[in-house]
Amino acid sequence: MNLRKIVYGVALLSASIGFSQNFNQDASAVLSDVVVLSKGFVTPAADASVYQSSSAWYSSAKSIGKFKVDFSIHANILPIPNKQKSFAVDNSDFQKLEIRGGAESASIPTALGGDTKTFFDFEIAGQGYEMQAFEGVDESFLAHPYIQASVGLWKETDVSFRYSPKVKIDVSDYQILGGAIKHNLTQYIREENSSNIIEVAVLLSYSKFDLDLYFDEFKLEATNPLPGSTPLAVINSIIVDANSWLFQFIASKEYRKFEFSGSLGLTRSDFKYKLGGDQGLFLNLFNDALTTLDEDNKLGLKGDVGVNYHFKKFYISSMVSIGKFANCNLALHYKI
Repeated sequence: MNLRKIVYGVALLSASIGFSQNFNQDASAVLSDVVVLSKGFVTPAADASVYQSSSAWYSSAKSIGKFKVDFSIHANILPIPNKQKSFAVDNSDFQKLEIRGGAESASIPTALGGDTKTFFDFEIAGQGYEMQAFEGVDESFLAHPYIQASVGLWKETDVSFRYSPKVKIDVSDYQILGGAIKHNLTQYIREENSSNIIEVAVLLSYSKFDLDLYFDEFKLEATNPLPGSTPLAVINSIIVDANSWLFQFIASKEYRKFEFSGSLGLTRSDFKYKLGGDQGLFLNLFNDALTTLDEDNKLGLKGDVGVNYHFKKFYISSMVSIGKFANCNLALHYKI
């Protein structure tokens, strides 16, 4: 976080509206509290984006063949468990915010949750203010279609590219793009004309996930605003920019027209967050404070199990990713 920039901005805001010297300290504490709320709000959606963007980069450990092409159309569905739709907060989590109504704790929505009536009260330089908790997209699952193309190269190595159109969820939207490279390892021990063998491969992929979460705008304003007064900030969205790397060990085995596969993967994800709304100084300070969340690079483990059914130049693939979320993928492939 650019601390100098934030301190300067708080000082400038303090001077511009003529509050006491306590304003700097109070405003900085409120900024820290909003970071706590934002982290709890966006983390489940960010984690879900990793499972969606890292799913079904492969359908088999085998190479598709030198200079051959595998073109596929995918439908991806990620059910949202109830435990990912809300998170608990306590007054002790905050420096300045207090849950309205005298409650010591509250359950508020994540980005994957629904509406809320929870408000927080706080003071800056003796002036009372209020803000409502963020509200989520209120969906039971996230679904998106995408197309993928894989090309076989030398040494049983395949490269894949993925494109997903921007998917709307009410007024929110998200989009996934990426690429991957897979290399077969069984080729180094495979005997000539051997068919009854388990294929093993490694895969490395990169995905970019853009998530724009819009909600009913709310204001950080005085509890009893004077005529002509303006809010500290008006917030209507959180923008998540995610970059995810995946490294996988893959194994697959053919049996007649079927092919069974499984994998174990390690993900590393980087996230950048931004609040959207009126571009006042206080909103800019919030976004400067949110850069502390950018440092939360996450590592995670995920497993996949899949089944393919082959017919002529086509085959159908199905795959389930297992971990913090259970992501399901179904695709129709055509091999050229």
